[in-house]
Amino acid sequence: MSNTKRADVALLRCEDYEDRKLDAIIAQAAEIAGFPDVRGATVLLKPNVLNASPATKAVTTHPSFVGAVIKFVRARGAKEVLVGDSPGWQPGTLAAKVCGIYESVQKHGGVWVDFGEASLFPITNGKKLKNLPLTTALRRADFVVNLPKLKNHHLMTYTGAMKNLFGLIPGTAKSAMHLQYPNVADFGQMLVDLALSVPRCFTFMDGIVAMQGEGPGAGTPYPLGIVLASQSVAMLDWVATRCIGYDPSRIPYVLDGMQRTVGSESFAEPATYPLIVSEIGHEGFELLPYGKSKVGQRLISIPDSLRALAGSFIRMRPIFHTKKCIGCGACIEICPADALCLTKRSGSNIIHIDDGRCITCFCCHEVCPAGAISVGRAPFRFVHSKMRHTYPQGRVPRP
Repeated sequence: MSNTKRADVALLRCEDYEDRKLDAIIAQAAEIAGFPDVRGATVLLKPNVLNASPATKAVTTHPSFVGAVIKFVRARGAKEVLVGDSPGWQPGTLAAKVCGIYESVQKHGGVWVDFGEASLFPITNGKKLKNLPLTTALRRADFVVNLPKLKNHHLMTYTGAMKNLFGLIPGTAKSAMHLQYPNVADFGQMLVDLALSVPRCFTFMDGIVAMQGEGPGAGTPYPLGIVLASQSVAMLDWVATRCIGYDPSRIPYVLDGMQRTVGSESFAEPATYPLIVSEIGHEGFELLPYGKSKVGQRLISIPDSLRALAGSFIRMRPIFHTKKCIGCGACIEICPADALCLTKRSGSNIIHIDDGRCITCFCCHEVCPAGAISVGRAPFRFVHSKMRHTYPQGRVPRP
């Protein structure tokens, strides 16, 4: 019987992705956080494969991290280890090959699965959902091992354990959820509905190199040097946000996840071991504003007649940079509101946005492989809204 101290969240230091060091850290984290008995089981690993970016950009879970968990799960007696994800617009296999995860899966005896097909899964005690179309790979799995990357996220402020499970929804079906729940609070409650309904789920988080700034896809790497593990996605996210300097009580979906997990609006901080949060240095980590709630607060004091105009100057929106755009069409493909179109002028690619349709879900920002979309406060370009008078049903044309 092990004498290792147990904790709600294992929090360990790990400065790099060296194989033997990482193997030991994963094993220790699993012991502290109470990894389940997976002997004879089929285990589905869910890394963050946001898009086809090299591992050095910190957009995806690091392939060595994924490899270490595959080795650990197999050593614990798993019958089969499946690994998969569903990027918003690119083929999953392509994205996994570019970031190195596919090779790591093959090397360490896992099986890569694309999340192409979906079936309805029940959502337990959901605030927004009763069921949701999730990958059929879940039907094959006895356990889910969640492998998020610790990153900023422009829509949700932070992305980690709970948000990573959103990738269980195949392909562009994720965009439909943004369209159905354009409000940050509603979208966050939907994320918690999903995350807390995934049965038999354990999380290892890659915080060795995190992403600061313009996350989840266009930020910059930050050497945070930590690994986290937990049976609770909500407790892990609470601790992870503190490790980079956020107040998790100000991130609505993180707070909602914790309150639902403990069954109360008040709760004690999750216990961590062997490190405590105050030991994690995050000097210079570039944080994001806390969601979009401040916009609503500012608009409350403005007369109705001026609110729409004021909102156009205050509201966060996608900003497209022509000089960086490569014309791939990823933003157009992912947009749930059909608000974008692409034209070419003098050899340049120009993305037009119909501001009357845009729901500011920032899916376009997430998937842009060229970093050609930023998020900021800029006046809506009302000229683009006039496109609705030019094209039938108010839809801008696709390229």
